[in-house]
Amino acid sequence: MVMCFRQAPRRCSRQARSIASRFLHGNNARERIPGTNPPDDLKKAITDNDGPLADRAWALYSRTATDASYGTPADQWADDTSFRCAAVAELAWHAAAGNTTFEYEFARVAGRQRLGGATHASELAYVFGTLDRGFVAVVGPPPSGFSTTDRKVSETMQQYWTNFAKTGNPNGGKLPQWPKFDLSSRAYIQFTDAGAGVGGIYGSRSATSSLRT
Repeated sequence: MVMCFRQAPRRCSRQARSIASRFLHGNNARERIPGTNPPDDLKKAITDNDGPLADRAWALYSRTATDASYGTPADQWADDTSFRCAAVAELAWHAAAGNTTFEYEFARVAGRQRLGGATHASELAYVFGTLDRGFVAVVGPPPSGFSTTDRKVSETMQQYWTNFAKTGNPNGGKLPQWPKFDLSSRAYIQFTDAGAGVGGIYGSRSATSSLRT
């Protein structure tokens, strides 16, 4: 879906001037703008880029631990300011306008891609069922060695996306229930090594992921 706005998206949503539509949107666990790197000096990057939020941001990221899925605090800040927080903001605006909204996070990592994490666009081969075509992620080495787990995750994602395209609701059949996103719970579904599971406000990342939204 392509959305065009004559005013700021937030204003359109608040004034209920955007077209009523169902919305499925999300991001990957370690997703930043292709071609960029996490900052070497995180405090300086936060001071230079986070404006009036800088003090709060540094207080949060300076206490953030390195995570197997999300990377170092610098990785997490780079991901948040590239894709994650923007995605959550769009979801929040859409839900606030009374539209049915669904959020996902893709965190499954295949083969030698594991060191780089679930990077930008690495979910596409799963959504479109093209694992056998050797899809190359935008950031990091090409995934390789897809397993039975990858194929199960791909089958599940294809069912969700197909259901949403048909009915506006990804749920159906024996799929794990994908909750609607709302401003209080911010519930989402996460695709991991274990398959599909429900999360809320990014679990341990709730404070940093909610800082800008």
